[in-house]
Amino acid sequence: MRVPMDEVANETELYSRFIDPFLTGLFDDPDQGICLRWINDATLEAKAYADFTINRPDLCITKCCGVKWKSSLANGEAKPANSEKDRFALCNDLLKVAVFCKDGLDHQLMQGMLAIQIIGRTIKFYLLILPAKGLYVMLELATIKIPDSLQGLLRFVPELPNVLKILDVFHRVCVPVIDVASAKNRYTPTLPRQKFDQLFTISKDRKKPCHLKIRRN
Repeated sequence: MRVPMDEVANETELYSRFIDPFLTGLFDDPDQGICLRWINDATLEAKAYADFTINRPDLCITKCCGVKWKSSLANGEAKPANSEKDRFALCNDLLKVAVFCKDGLDHQLMQGMLAIQIIGRTIKFYLLILPAKGLYVMLELATIKIPDSLQGLLRFVPELPNVLKILDVFHRVCVPVIDVASAKNRYTPTLPRQKFDQLFTISKDRKKPCHLKIRRN
């Protein structure tokens, strides 16, 4: 029987060995021009608009038109498993992903954007939508833990309904809006980064109580 590794995979190993094969299998669709990309580059919105965030997502799901990237459908951030107790870093990552998706939703006139937060082999999926003027809502869809070996695949079977739910939401909601005029009327400018920084203490106390709970099986 295989004994689980007692070593923590760094970010590069995490991407290549565990996360990328799973997410690529879910979302990559070359026939539709949809690709999951590990970019560490400015978003399409930031390149087009100077007042958008200059932060860079670790990953994005992008749709192309011809030979050019056309729009972003999802954004994500990743941290290795040994960062799971670093509440400052995890909350900051979640905020960054929310801002990436909010900017993408506004600029690209989307019904919704998929947000992805990765901690070790645990992946949390969120959906950002705009149901009313100025009311941006990020809903948690599911939390999925990727098995680290073939022996762990059996424990992954109960996650299949969540996988199907995520795919359904992605293909049904992460699409352009139909009523453009109504959508534009609901949009609100993104707050400056200085406003968001007020949510975090300068001390970066990792042990400070936090409403976010990351549980590992």
